Amino acid sequence: MNFTFDPVKDVSNLSKHGLSLADAPLVFNAPDKLTLTSPRGAEARWMDIALVEVAGVVLVLVYVLRDPQEVRAISLRRASRQERTLYANWQEKD
Repeated sequence: MNFTFDPVKDVSNLSKHGLSLADAPLVFNAPDKLTLTSPRGAEARWMDIALVEVAGVVLVLVYVLRDPQEVRAISLRRASRQERTLYANWQEKD
């Protein structure tokens, strides 16, 4: 899988969330992740929520699939309280 992102957006994401979009594979490739649609405009976006062992926190990755082999990262951040609860509830049901 090829991961891409806008370098300008990466600087913004790093400043705002303290995480680089280059770390997107940590969430995307997490073995136990929750994937949801993230509607915004005409572009189909996806949101993965996963506990990332390296960071020890639940992270959220928002991305688009450009083709079957390309993931374009849009945002990477710590999960909100609501997202952590959603993830925990999903884990309990799994």
